Amino acid sequence: VQDYNSESLLEQDLKSKLAEWHYPVWDRSTTEGDINDVKAETRRLMTLKSYHVLDSTNESEFDELTKQAQDYFKVPVAVVSLVDAGRQWFKSVQGFPATETPRCVSFCQHVVKRKERVGPMIVEDATKDERFKSNPFVAGPPNVTFYAGAPLRTPEGDVIGTFCIIDFQARKLTSDEIRRLEVFAQEAVFLIITRVPIASHRRAST
Repeated sequence: VQDYNSESLLEQDLKSKLAEWHYPVWDRSTTEGDINDVKAETRRLMTLKSYHVLDSTNESEFDELTKQAQDYFKVPVAVVSLVDAGRQWFKSVQGFPATETPRCVSFCQHVVKRKERVGPMIVEDATKDERFKSNPFVAGPPNVTFYAGAPLRTPEGDVIGTFCIIDFQARKLTSDEIRRLEVFAQEAVFLIITRVPIASHRRAST
């Protein structure tokens, strides 16, 4: 999304590159409106761009959060993930060697479309979930099995990514752990919105 200077140009390109972000399978009961609404996705991406956080350098505050989550949940992977047009980019990641992955195979892209009231997305066993069992990261290395992602919801009301944890075996979260995951996400949003001047938070106009 960094390459686009207006909503109109981004919207036009999103329409021509549906394969990079289009959702073929999703949970309709937890999804807000039309999950493949191009205009809504354009607005969400322009909000993400306005925070000037994509492709930024490592920042210790974010890394401390993901390290704390890794320890608290006793999971191998913890990530602050930002869902871009055709990729998910990791502002901070513990336990996974990549800094980004294609959006079309990401779990986090499903979180950005969830209804606000339903809370984090928790996949206790991805090998049994219709949305993810054929995912290459589930069916093959690193064999992701458990995923829990809390939305990074900005003051504009848009979800720009997730605070997520991953395990390579099936597991559950307690209600207290779910609340703690949401707190981690809130802390990550606070870091994002305070790392740049408030004036730059305005959504770009068409």
